[in-house]
Amino acid sequence: MMMVQFLLDTDGEVTIPSVEAPRTRFEDVVGPIALALEQARRVSEQINALAATAREEGDYTSEQFVQWFFREQTEEVATMSTLLRVAERTRSDQADIENFVAREHQNPAGQDPTAPRAAGSR
Repeated sequence: MMMVQFLLDTDGEVTIPSVEAPRTRFEDVVGPIALALEQARRVSEQINALAATAREEGDYTSEQFVQWFFREQTEEVATMSTLLRVAERTRSDQADIENFVAREHQNPAGQDPTAPRAAGSR
């Protein structure tokens, strides 16, 4: 929704493609985490492609806009990579995975003040 708001703010065309039905069945707890990591990597590639296109087009406003997403995706891939390693080691004891998440990934107070505004947020 942040990207939608950016497009609205810059008079860009907003097109939201259809989304596949989510995968809901997995062999074990490792499966959805591995899928989340794969998806985070794919999103990172897509953001890189957006930045490359913006640069090629000389659209420096859009290129600057995606900078925040680079940091977020780097954090997301790192988090999911670590969580996947933990899940692979402790796949038979989901409580260990939950304890890891509770200990290492507590929600910080407040939102990121540098985050772009999401459409519909105000």
